[in-house]
Amino acid sequence: MSISFARLPNLVIDGSGTDSNVLTQDLIDDAIVIVLIGMISLQSKSYVIQGRRHGATTWVTLQEGIFGDALADVVLPAADKALCYNMEVFGFSAFSAFRIHSPSSVTGDQTWEAGKLWRGL
Repeated sequence: MSISFARLPNLVIDGSGTDSNVLTQDLIDDAIVIVLIGMISLQSKSYVIQGRRHGATTWVTLQEGIFGDALADVVLPAADKALCYNMEVFGFSAFSAFRIHSPSSVTGDQTWEAGKLWRGL
């Protein structure tokens, strides 16, 4: 089996908003890695990744860390940088959807390119 790449819809926080559009579970079910690329014009904010539980209307912030250590919010790539999120570690597909959240309103669209690596035939 080979590893294939597929583009996903960009995650964009519009103009003066605080939340991006969502990527739903059906788009990432087969992913082994999610790739996010921060655009060059990103504002410097403490953006977080949020997931929505199945059947829920509320969102939770994803955290990471080792048991026994303090947990930290999962970070996003900075402007003009990329991060790969291994699904075995971050488990985005355990949620019905995920999005990017800003702690305060943004000025101008804030965009992250999104893609996935998946096992092809």
